Amino acid sequence: MEQEHGQNMRIVNEPDPVAHARRRRATNDDFRTHMANERTFLAWCRTSIALLVFGFVVERLDIMVHMPGAANSPVGNGQDLYLVSMFSFILSGVLILVSGWRFLVVRGMIRRGAISLSIFPEVMVILSMFLIIAMVIALMLR
Repeated sequence: MEQEHGQNMRIVNEPDPVAHARRRRATNDDFRTHMANERTFLAWCRTSIALLVFGFVVERLDIMVHMPGAANSPVGNGQDLYLVSMFSFILSGVLILVSGWRFLVVRGMIRRGAISLSIFPEVMVILSMFLIIAMVIALMLR
């Protein structure tokens, strides 16, 4: 709303609608970007928990191999299963640390407005999954 004081003086009470819309859109985009970063972090946490559960399942399988009547088990000896489960436990811990570090780095990049992402965590998970699968297949073929 404009009020005129004198001949050439005008006081504008309403903010510039275009600037207001830009600020609002930038705020919404920042919020959505931060939320996407958090969802990605939580997905990495779920992956880490799945690896941890896999390690417990393999460890439980190790206990079942040593039960009476399971002498001719096709899974290999207990030491091999122990190595697979320990690898899963260690990988789970490393994954949660890397995902937390990545979350903080990306959050800082979002705040600065300069985002460049690395594919290192994804490559690490893919390679480690192939390694776990290869270890399990090697145990089954023994």
